[in-house]
Amino acid sequence: MRLDIMTDIETLGTNSDSTIIQLSAIAFNISTGSQTDQFNLIADIEKNEQPLKVTGGTIKWWLETDKELLHKLLSFGAHSSEDILREFHDWLCELEFQGYDLYLWGNGILFDNKMIQHQFEQLDLKYPIFYRNDRDVRTIVDLASHKLGISEKDLKERFNNDALVKHDAFDDVIYQINLVTGCYNILTGNEGSI
Repeated sequence: MRLDIMTDIETLGTNSDSTIIQLSAIAFNISTGSQTDQFNLIADIEKNEQPLKVTGGTIKWWLETDKELLHKLLSFGAHSSEDILREFHDWLCELEFQGYDLYLWGNGILFDNKMIQHQFEQLDLKYPIFYRNDRDVRTIVDLASHKLGISEKDLKERFNNDALVKHDAFDDVIYQINLVTGCYNILTGNEGSI
């Protein structure tokens, strides 16, 4: 039985081994947007087992984009980045154990999904997503915007929710679920069903 899971991470860099400071995910129904299981953990980077891996551009980006959110993320975590990954791995494996075929969505499979996979492997954890089951938010948005004949920016604006905090991974997951569900229904001709 298929289970779609939206994920988002906040990091201190853009490389595959960059320190993750927040990891969030929600299982959802792609045609209705209804949500079930949730995962959301923030790291306490002082507890990290490995040295921090940061990129200067990412730190500058955080300070220019939302330094208050960065402060919150760096101040309120409880687990090391490595423990967050271990707990996420356990969460995914529990869903898989329940008989689900997991489809992992990221806002760029070469960022979120690839970073999670790389860091699982660094911790000797098997990536529990079949290679054909990685899914990309950007691709479905591109396809839906072409079908409607509008820009991706205009399409994304349709699903904008001012109550959500941009760059908080959990709120980004909620937004991305709404966006993907909307795009899925546009592409399947069920736009009125959402």
